[in-house]
Amino acid sequence: FRPGIEVMLDVLGFAPALDRAELVITGEGSLDEQTLHGKAPAGVAAAARAAGKDVVAVCGRLALPPEALGRAGIRRAYPLTDAEPDIAKCIAEAGPILERVAERIARDFLT
Repeated sequence: FRPGIEVMLDVLGFAPALDRAELVITGEGSLDEQTLHGKAPAGVAAAARAAGKDVVAVCGRLALPPEALGRAGIRRAYPLTDAEPDIAKCIAEAGPILERVAERIARDFLT
């Protein structure tokens, strides 16, 4: 038996894609304590960290301090609420808000 995240990363071809990546972006609706206990972002971050890659996370809601993110291998989190504090707008206009967050990530890590 293997943890589900390991199986999914294998099925998705994560390792070969990781070799070509400059930055790994993972995400979840809410980054919270549950994230640290076997959810996909923690598994992605662990695999990327083992390969020496930086990991950032995009989330709707951030409920973890920077220290906890760092221990999980996530260098920085980008909650949608930083771009738009109104949660109803975050839900209704997620696409355009995600585009703004992606631009910020690119400025912070890829330029």
